[in-house]
Amino acid sequence: MRLENTTSWRAGWSSETEVDVALYIRDALALSVSEGQVLPPVEPQVPVHVPAGLDRAAVQAQWADWWVDLLAFLRNREDPDPRSARARYGRTALAPGSAMRQAVDFFAPAAARHFANARGPALRGTHEPPGGTPWAPGFYRRQIVAGERLGQLVREAEVRQGRRAYPFRLNVIEISVAGSIWLRTAEDQLLVSSRLAEDGAGLEAVLRQVIDDLV
Repeated sequence: MRLENTTSWRAGWSSETEVDVALYIRDALALSVSEGQVLPPVEPQVPVHVPAGLDRAAVQAQWADWWVDLLAFLRNREDPDPRSARARYGRTALAPGSAMRQAVDFFAPAAARHFANARGPALRGTHEPPGGTPWAPGFYRRQIVAGERLGQLVREAEVRQGRRAYPFRLNVIEISVAGSIWLRTAEDQLLVSSRLAEDGAGLEAVLRQVIDDLV
């Protein structure tokens, strides 16, 4: 969702089905990842399951390149609104019959079910009434709050610099992984865990650092 759109900058906070599926596959197949791509396990934890007929070694060989390509695709798409129609999973070269394509087709429905409740207060029961559906309302609340705070941080940076912000765009993607973590995958792309998103002061410190680099 577009949170702020001015003549000079644009920022958005979203969740991405493609990223969810990629991390689900990583954990379900217990794949190893290279330094620089390491993120904590998905939260809630994903059970390990290698389906019969799926070449896990081939998926292992293809996953890292696919992950990099997927993040680049999300950065470079023209319309950041996740509701817009677009090609899915980045690379159209996820060819039918490839091990990676088979993994996506097999695990995507399970990933959708798994993350259906994975977009609310990261600490279940802490901020929401028991028996409720805590995750989705929490995500939309964070999306709104983050949009307001991003605008404030840009304005604060402009005051410190004594000028308008340089044109920039920033895409913040919330991910449901364990721990209060963030990973800047490009100058204009930031992955933020749901737990960090619930930590107002911690998230603000990260956003301020990123904004200061961009403005």
